[in-house]
Amino acid sequence: MKKTLLFITLSLLLSFSIKAQAPQGFNYQAVARNSTGVAITNQNIGLQIRLLQGSSSGTAVYTETFNVTSNNIGLLNVIVGTGTTVDNFSTINWANSPYFIEISMDITGGTSYAIMGSQQLMSVPYALYAANGGTIGATGAVGTTGATGDMGATGVTGNIGTTGATGDVGATGATGTTGANGDRYATTSTDPLTIGLGMQSLTVAMGLQYSSGQTVIIANSVADFMKGSCVTYNSLTGALVVNITIIGGSGFFSNWDVNLDGAPGPAGSAGTNGATGATGSMGATGITGATGDIGATGLTGATGIGLTGATGASGTNGTNGVNGATGVTGATGIGIAGATGASGTDGINGATGATGATGTGLTGATGATGTGVAGATGTTGAVGNTGATGATGTAATYAVAFNLVDNGAFSAWLVGNTSDYNSGSNSNPTLILYRGFTYQFNVNVTGHPFRIQSVNSLGGALYTVGVTPLAQNVQNGILTFKVPMDAPSTLYYYCQFHTGMHGTITIP
Repeated sequence: MKKTLLFITLSLLLSFSIKAQAPQGFNYQAVARNSTGVAITNQNIGLQIRLLQGSSSGTAVYTETFNVTSNNIGLLNVIVGTGTTVDNFSTINWANSPYFIEISMDITGGTSYAIMGSQQLMSVPYALYAANGGTIGATGAVGTTGATGDMGATGVTGNIGTTGATGDVGATGATGTTGANGDRYATTSTDPLTIGLGMQSLTVAMGLQYSSGQTVIIANSVADFMKGSCVTYNSLTGALVVNITIIGGSGFFSNWDVNLDGAPGPAGSAGTNGATGATGSMGATGITGATGDIGATGLTGATGIGLTGATGASGTNGTNGVNGATGVTGATGIGIAGATGASGTDGINGATGATGATGTGLTGATGATGTGVAGATGTTGAVGNTGATGATGTAATYAVAFNLVDNGAFSAWLVGNTSDYNSGSNSNPTLILYRGFTYQFNVNVTGHPFRIQSVNSLGGALYTVGVTPLAQNVQNGILTFKVPMDAPSTLYYYCQFHTGMHGTITIP
């Protein structure tokens, strides 16, 4: 909107003794008004004042700036000669008149000045004129006061004149350009809401322009907000329904600022890279996937064929042992049977005597093994094709997936889980989780936001390391927890609102 500055007075009434030093400045007052004549009140305004010699477009002999605040009627007060400047006010030769004062203004309080106009200084400030060498004439004698004249008689009131004929109605002026629409989205709400994903219903001002699909932001502060798509808006009642997909912070609030989500500003310059953090400890090894099928066996290579070596000569037979006399049959001894020696040549039959222990002839020495020339090694058969690699087994996703509902009395969580977890009672059970493993909590209950805490009390501090979503308080959805290697040995799971619905998480 165009702004104007209305000059209302220029005061040069500086009074001092002829022996006193002349003040280096004079008062200036103005009222700042906009283009419709309304005063610009209680606003910081930047002023630039120039003193021009000779004409309104003459040479500037002095330039200064001010930063001044208008009062509650738009009045500005400055002393020309005391502003911010690189010029010397005291060196102006006021005898070289005429001088003009030019005013420029920036209504934002900055330095982008726009010229508002100029006017002639009709009377040179006499003290400044004298200070620069001008001569002040002698004071003339005071004249005799004239006699007061008689008051004239009051004249007769004249007759009221005839009312003139009504003038013709002037032609209607052209319609002005339609101004831009004001903001039809910014509003507030006092509905109590908990920050969370999903549908949020609230009441805002009526007559706004929200429509389905627009991105809406609902904020209690810079850190605590919800953002999502407009589902419905009733301009007659102010009822607004938003599907929240992004959240920041957490908590329960009843004072909200509501508006369209503005386009992101230009990206700021990249910040200096921070020092590299220490390498974290290695996470636990994931569960090995199932072994893939064994690939088909390759074809067997052809068998190499080598010549059989010649048979070696037979060794010489050993000398026959002498047959011992047959003794009485002794008791059969029990011992570990020795290795059977090679059969010697039959000895000469002795005379038959009483049956004695069976004699054993000495074993003849073993003949040397005949050595034939080794046949040439057959050609190695071609290597069979390598069997196809079996498919990689599917990696495990979650160590355990828990299913949570309430017991219908707001006094306990009922926890069901996959077959590889067994904790006994499923009413507020103690859950045993292991470091490095990821667990999934499937929450299917409205009005009981599920959360993991480091403190064993209703509304205690959230434990957020490894937890998704970070804000927690999940009512109908999924919360995952990858247990850090440095997690505390005891945590707690809670309903945000009901003290009876809680249990202990033990981490060995």
